[in-house]
Amino acid sequence: MFRLDWFRKDPSEKYRMGCGSSFDASDGPRTVVVFGSTGLLGGAIARRLLQEPFLYKVRCVTRRSSGEKARELAEHGAVIVNADLGETKSLEKALEGADIMFLTTHYWEEKNKEKEVIKGLNAIDAAIQCGVKHIIFNGSENVKKIIGKECSHLDSKSAIEEYIREVGNTTGINFTILRLPFWLENFYSVFKPHKLKHAVYAVALPLEGSELDVMSVEDVGEIVASILRRPRQYYGKTLNLSVESLSMENIVDTFNRHFDNRKFTDPKIRIKDMEKFQFPGSKDLAAMFEFYQSGQAVRDIKLTRKLNPHALTFDRWLSENRDKVEEALREAN
Repeated sequence: MFRLDWFRKDPSEKYRMGCGSSFDASDGPRTVVVFGSTGLLGGAIARRLLQEPFLYKVRCVTRRSSGEKARELAEHGAVIVNADLGETKSLEKALEGADIMFLTTHYWEEKNKEKEVIKGLNAIDAAIQCGVKHIIFNGSENVKKIIGKECSHLDSKSAIEEYIREVGNTTGINFTILRLPFWLENFYSVFKPHKLKHAVYAVALPLEGSELDVMSVEDVGEIVASILRRPRQYYGKTLNLSVESLSMENIVDTFNRHFDNRKFTDPKIRIKDMEKFQFPGSKDLAAMFEFYQSGQAVRDIKLTRKLNPHALTFDRWLSENRDKVEEALREAN
């Protein structure tokens, strides 16, 4: 388990001065700083908030301001800011004058749990230093504590969550934690069906008879918009999100309904099979699925649908994203 005092000694002593910002409680647009805005999750939130320019000024943080995704966000009204989670001064510049910060951190870029935690703590420290009033964070349960096995990409987020709660108590900053389920977008990326033979594909998820909570990352944008419409209702809350819970039979049947020119099967892989896979991160992903199987990954479908009544089921998502899945299947050939 991470020792947060190893990273930060005394959060209460660091925030006596802001970085030049002040909070104006007028009815004007609130400035929202979105990290990860050129990725799936941050991008979904930025795009949704950009639809309401009278309510939000969206500031998108990236290290690649000249990239295509950053340019698209700028064309829709975002202010693009260069910053790096490893550089405190750049974070303070990005957060100056902001009201709200959405923070997501990315383990898989460097595959280093300690670095991910430090980067998350840097952003939180900078937000408090700059007088940000509300942090929304993409967090997680502590998987190692629950099942006794390391799950680096989730345990790191749990450590950042713990720090947010600590500084929330000492500084009074408001926060909301989101805990997401399995992303449907995984079906055209890391967990795309793999080809067994001509027109036959395996959907390789080690569920072993359990069900999997799912939702589309794109639908998190509307959830964040709902939170920001009534922020006080969600201060200090952890929101456990899911649109529906699916068995392997549900998943395979849905693929087969949407792709009548292909056959999808369940290879019935197990946790211990995934642990032996040779790709980087296989043990972390196996631990994630063991956590999902444990029954401790409690998600709230009713709350999720309250926050986003139009969130897509897997069936609707697959209908709307057939082209992306088709492209992923062609790459699997």
